[in-house]
Amino acid sequence: MLTIDITSLDPGVHHVELRPDPDDADLDPDDFSDLFVSARLDCQDDRILAMLDTEATAHLICDRTLQPFDELVHGHYGVLFAPPAFRGSPDEDDRYDEVRELHHHDREIEITDLVRDTLLLAVPQRQVAPGAEEEELQTAYGAPDEEETDEEKDAIDPRWEKLRALKDEED
Repeated sequence: MLTIDITSLDPGVHHVELRPDPDDADLDPDDFSDLFVSARLDCQDDRILAMLDTEATAHLICDRTLQPFDELVHGHYGVLFAPPAFRGSPDEDDRYDEVRELHHHDREIEITDLVRDTLLLAVPQRQVAPGAEEEELQTAYGAPDEEETDEEKDAIDPRWEKLRALKDEED
């Protein structure tokens, strides 16, 4: 779980840097490593505007060559932590996803899902390893075809023999 302690933050702008483990952000350590989160917190009396910059090394499989490779992914997300009145009414569903509840007695803000989702969305849709675009892909498989003989060309599936007989009658 990733949290930022807000008890000692005075009004103004603060910068917080975190280097969490993938498990702390609910990410699979086999898929991500070297996480880095830079948070710019603009604190006011009852609210905090958090601008998150995330970075991690994603362990991917190339869609073109099926070879594993690592790629640095970046993401950016902004969210407002504010009193429940800022969120809107419950009837509006998820209309205000960028607003999270912050109560006057809260001692920390929780950013686990923000970091996780930002990094997952930063992973490219098409995962191509560096240099894989230039590689030639094998498009033919199996043993090379040998030249067909005339007999093989004239050979016919026995199920079609009656049709061949009809054709021969017309000629």
